[in-house]
Amino acid sequence: MNVSEAIITRRSVRSYKNKDIPAEMLQRVMESGRMAPSARNKQNWKFVIVKDKEKKDELHKASNGQKFVKEAPTVIVGVATKPENEMKSGVPTGIVDVTIAMDHMALKATEEGLGTCWIGAFSQEDVKDILNIPDGCRVVALMTIGFPEEGLEPVYKERKNREDITCIDTYY
Repeated sequence: MNVSEAIITRRSVRSYKNKDIPAEMLQRVMESGRMAPSARNKQNWKFVIVKDKEKKDELHKASNGQKFVKEAPTVIVGVATKPENEMKSGVPTGIVDVTIAMDHMALKATEEGLGTCWIGAFSQEDVKDILNIPDGCRVVALMTIGFPEEGLEPVYKERKNREDITCIDTYY
């Protein structure tokens, strides 16, 4: 599978097989995140891999009761370790950097035959408490990962027309 195929095939998976992810496969996914670009190559991030059933149950509660959070074999929690850092543009580097790394992971997971789902609906403080994340850090996203109950064949994704989201030389 090439990158274009992974982009087209990737979708939010909310139903997983009760099957552990082989360690080598998960390592390849995590390596894809590790190789992602970051502002000034600082890599101010940590990724907490959660497999423990009790912790996943707690994350499920902290994520508005989204059932698939506790049913997925693994949850990856992306953490910005220096969320106060900003680029010259005023955009927070930690949020951008963790997001890029997690997207690399999601695409690699797709190539590996794994499904993922980004989770942004969660309690920042609850997740930090559950996983012992220090106060100075910020949880950017949670991502479930596992073997999807249904296959990962490309499906139609409703998207705006390219002309509606693209401008040339000026915003219009």
